[in-house]
This record gives sequence, structure tokens and C-alpha cells, in this order.
Amino acid sequence: MRYKYWVITFVMLTFLCSAGLGVSNYLLDPFGLRSVEDKDFYNISRTDISYLYPVKIAQKAPYYLVGTSRTGRINLSIAARYLQAHIMRVGSGGQTLQESLFLIKHIKANGGCFISGFDTFSLNTHYSSSDRLQNAFTVTTNENLLMLYMHPRTTQASLRYLRNKFFSQPHNKVFNVYDSEVGKNNSYQEIESNYFINGKQNFHFYILYRSYAVDIQKILELARLADSKDIVIIFPKYAYYYKLFAKYGVQEPYFQAIKLLVENTNAHVFSFYGINSITLNKDNFDDNAWHFKPKIGNLILARIFKDDSIEVPKDFGVELTKDNIDTYLNTLRIQIRDYNPSE
Repeated sequence: MRYKYWVITFVMLTFLCSAGLGVSNYLLDPFGLRSVEDKDFYNISRTDISYLYPVKIAQKAPYYLVGTSRTGRINLSIAARYLQAHIMRVGSGGQTLQESLFLIKHIKANGGCFISGFDTFSLNTHYSSSDRLQNAFTVTTNENLLMLYMHPRTTQASLRYLRNKFFSQPHNKVFNVYDSEVGKNNSYQEIESNYFINGKQNFHFYILYRSYAVDIQKILELARLADSKDIVIIFPKYAYYYKLFAKYGVQEPYFQAIKLLVENTNAHVFSFYGINSITLNKDNFDDNAWHFKPKIGNLILARIFKDDSIEVPKDFGVELTKDNIDTYLNTLRIQIRDYNPSE
């Protein structure tokens, strides 16, 4: 009888502790499912946890940030203030156009809106990543919610949030680190070797721009899914890339994709592509000049949302329309043709 008593006690204590942990994780909301204000930026930008994606989509938030790892350089709390609406990130490293479309279809089915990147390599039909989303979305919403609030990684994220809150660590600490980093391996020769010739062996995408081609039907699908509340961003890259895109046959198929998007969508399309005061400065980018730094993400948001309180270089960012797209692309061609990377 004594044995039975202790078994029941153990089961009850385990249940109560688990329930308490789940409630605590729900209330702390470390991944920003209900709000991204004052949340740890590392937590709310997590993309390495597959169970987060269907749970985020199921929340039916007003806005979602979709796209590659560049979306991780966008400050969600600033975006939420500009939008005056909640926004969650469902981007991921190396997210393909197919994966973005998969998520956007779910978002639109729920009546939500999106801000999406339109990265060069993600459009390449010769680049693919493993199917990272299908399995997560085969689990029921209730199972995903149970996993979310009871999972050790969620508890870890909650503890991280509490540590920052009670020890006065800045919630944007990860952004501060990114901004202070000095980019390495970002010479013209190193970038050309790593991403256009030999491949970067420890980089799982290998050569991203080899045999570059775009899928017209998928781009049209993206264009037609969007409405006037959606935003598509052509993020900036370091100027060396633009010269290499022209050299290795990436530029024109990508320009075709941009033109196709702009001429067939109701979304607002903003481009930060080209040779300008931001993309000419390698201090605005990290190792291999692969990502722009978060401080540049703030300028992107300020340009899109017309925030006059922030000084954005006049040559950085333009909204593309059916009326200006041809002139814009021709101007880029001339800029890039005349640019000398050795200068």
C-alpha cells in the first residue's frame, strides 16, 4: 500500500510540475507568439526548431516575415511598430522559393499578410534544400501546441528571456553583436571562389549560383498570392556580388524574375539592389559579405515605412512599379557594368 501511495504521489507531482512548466512557458511567451515587444531577439528569430512553424501559422497573426536568413537581420519589434500589428518570423536559413510559397499559402488561407524576401539564390531552380516543413505540418495543431509548451527548448528559451529581463541584458544583444562584427573573407577573389567557382565546402548550399535559372510559374504564383497589404523586399548584397552575378549569368534571369514579379502583383515591391552608398561599404556586411548587418535592416524598414526621423541615404531603396521597372533595371545594368571592384 505504501508503494502505491508513493507511485501516485510521484505521478501527481510530475503532472503538476509539467502543467506548471507549460503554463509558465505560455505566459512568458519566449518565442513572441502573442507579442514581440521586449522579447529576446534570438528567441523570436529562432528557425532551427521545426515545431515552431505550424504553431506560429496557427496563431493567425496579422503579419509574417518570410524568406532566407536575411530576414533574421530585420528587427521584428520595429517592424511591428511600423505596421501597428503583430508580426512573426517564419523565415529560415536558405529558405527556397518553394518553401516560401508553402508558408505563404498557409498564411493567406488564414487571412494573414506577409513581408517576404526575394533572394537571388533562393529562386535558383538548381538549388534545393531538404524538405524541412512538410513533416512539421503533418502533426495536429494540438500536438504542436503541447510540444511547444512542454518542450525543453521552449523552457530554455523562457530561461533565456528571464535571465535577460532580471539581469538587465539588452534583448537585442544578438543584434549588437552582429553589428560590431568585422567581416572576413570578403575580398572579390574570396567571394568568387567560395560562391561561384570552387564552392565553400563547409557551407551546406555548396555553389549557390551555378547553372542559374528561375521558375517562371512559381514566381507568378507568388506574385498572384500577394495583395496590396503584402510587401516583397529585394535585400541588398555587397557590391562585389552584383559584378559577379553579371559575370556568371545570374543577373539577367534574376532581373527577369523581378520584372515578372512587379508586373503581376498587387504587393508593394521594394528594391535595395545595386551599387549604392550602403552596398559599397563592406563594413555593412558580415563574413563573406553574406548578410547585411541589422543596422542596415533598420534603414530598410525606415525607407519602406517612410520614417523621416531616420536618415536613410537617398540612393538606398526604391519602390518598384509597373511604370518604373524597365528604367530601374536598365539603370542597374549600367551601374554594374561601369563598377570596378578594384576601386
